[in-house]
Amino acid sequence: MGLSIPFTFLASFSGNKAALSAGEKGFPTETLQQLKLHESFADIFTWSSLVLFILWIYFFSRKMENKQIDYLAFAFLGLLSAIALTTGYLGTQLVYIHGVGTP
Repeated sequence: MGLSIPFTFLASFSGNKAALSAGEKGFPTETLQQLKLHESFADIFTWSSLVLFILWIYFFSRKMENKQIDYLAFAFLGLLSAIALTTGYLGTQLVYIHGVGTP
């Protein structure tokens, strides 16, 4: 998980660049709304991953043997997975159906 965090920030930066170019090309309002939704999911995923990783390091370093914390972490990882899949789906639609980020 720790190795993925820098790549989520890089993906956010490249997505922001594509969003700026999409605004210049004059896409329909519907496409721009989907772009905002995709961006919101991506931001939630990026920052939640960072927070969850920091908390995981904190609890791991304290050698907490509480099963409830493990279940909670597993639930958050499942939620993050769902957010990642939704973000990817929206991004795929933006590129392949609406042409955002393509030359």
